[in-house]
Amino acid sequence: MALATQADVEARLRRDLTTAEGLSIAADLADASAEVIGYCRQDFEPSPYPSAVVGVVAKMVARSYARTAGSTGAFAQEQNAGPFGVKYSADSSVGDVWLTAGDKLALRPYRRGGGMTSVQLVGERYEITESSDDESSSSSSSSSSSSSSSSSSSSSSS
Repeated sequence: MALATQADVEARLRRDLTTAEGLSIAADLADASAEVIGYCRQDFEPSPYPSAVVGVVAKMVARSYARTAGSTGAFAQEQNAGPFGVKYSADSSVGDVWLTAGDKLALRPYRRGGGMTSVQLVGERYEITESSDDESSSSSSSSSSSSSSSSSSSSSSS
C-alpha cells in the first residue's frame, strides 16, 4: 500500500519522472510508505490519507531521485573530531529513502504511542525477585568475613 502517488512525487520534483525512475516508482513508494507506517506505528486506512503523510512520503522518494540524478560518484563528505572520523560517499545512500528530522516533526501528530516508550532493562527470561532471606544472609556473611579479617590482622601484629 503506497501512501502517495507518482503525481505527488512529480509535484515535489517539479518535473516528470525519467524512464528509470518510472520503472522503480512503485517499489520506492512502497519502501517510503513502510518507513512512515513503521515510524508512526499505525496503518493509515482507509484512504484519503492525511496530507502531511502524503507529502512526507512523496518528499522521501523525490529526495532519493534528486540525489541519484545529482550524484556523479565524486561526492564525499568527511567529518573529523580529534582522532575519530567518518567519511560518506554518494554510493552510501544513493536511491535509498530515509526520514529526516523535519519529516519526523511533520509526522509527530500521527505517531501513536507518543514520543516516549518503555524499555525493559532485563530480558524476559530473567526473573528479578527480592526476598528478605537473601538480604539477611548477605549481611551476616559480610559481618562474619569482617570479624575474621580483624582477628587475622590482630594475630599477625603480635
